Amino acid sequence: MRKLSYSLSTIPLSSLKSQIVPALFTSHQFDLLQKKQRHFPLTPSQKNEFSRSISRKMNAIYALLQKKTSSPYIYGKDNIIPSRLPQAIQLLKQYNRKFKSKHVILTGSFLYSKKYNDIDIIVISKYEKTEQFHGNIHISYFTPDVYHSLFFASVQQLCLSNQEIQPQPITEKISLDTFLALYQEILTDIDHHPHALKYTLRDFLLQSAHLSHLPLPNSSQLKQQTDAIIKSNNHREILKNIFTHTLFFTATSSQLTNTLSPLINSYKDLSKEYPKFKSHYQDLIHTFQQVIALARKSI
Repeated sequence: MRKLSYSLSTIPLSSLKSQIVPALFTSHQFDLLQKKQRHFPLTPSQKNEFSRSISRKMNAIYALLQKKTSSPYIYGKDNIIPSRLPQAIQLLKQYNRKFKSKHVILTGSFLYSKKYNDIDIIVISKYEKTEQFHGNIHISYFTPDVYHSLFFASVQQLCLSNQEIQPQPITEKISLDTFLALYQEILTDIDHHPHALKYTLRDFLLQSAHLSHLPLPNSSQLKQQTDAIIKSNNHREILKNIFTHTLFFTATSSQLTNTLSPLINSYKDLSKEYPKFKSHYQDLIHTFQQVIALARKSI
């Protein structure tokens, strides 16, 4: 089979089925497309059909899209510094040529902040690769699964893209347990890993918004929130309030009691076993007790 001039790895076929069947492909042809995308083996007759019919259509569609997308898709333009936009467009075109048939996105503080450290380029590819730095260009590689993450839902609101970005459902596992773990990680970062705090805090704020059914902040809003909390003299109290209110709107009183009570008992034991970290454990115990009390009052 001839080498494809297009890439199936970044196409969300399942979510597009109703739009392309039967308008472009039959159900049988769509099944072959999915097999090809998932690297399932094809029989000789299926390979022949794919090459003879399906691949020709895909090449034609890809050629049309390439012409259509010679100009980038710009999201959140009102938040982008106008003088940065021409350079951003040129950089996107440059990396679009470098990563042919890949979804390439330019994002980050370069677009909206007077001061920035680097220019972020995201490449969606079949395989994850180690991030790369070329001067002030930071290239990160993600697989198509990223389309269904909170991270991408935030990024897509303020970026330049060589492809139109369609809204995708969040399938990343976000739950009471993941949020609890993240809160505990943040408190550890404050005391022992301050250099990692801003990254953990971004995840924390995104999960909080998602669990509270609030609009997800774009990358500029997320940076403003993160910077404000880190620079605050009472960031622990701010984080505690965010944590408490998020849980209050996320779970029932019984769910919170069943989840937090064992953790409270566990931290009580740990505070006795490791007196050096007693204040840290007591802080967590007190916060969890506050959440349970608040939830019970609302009944």
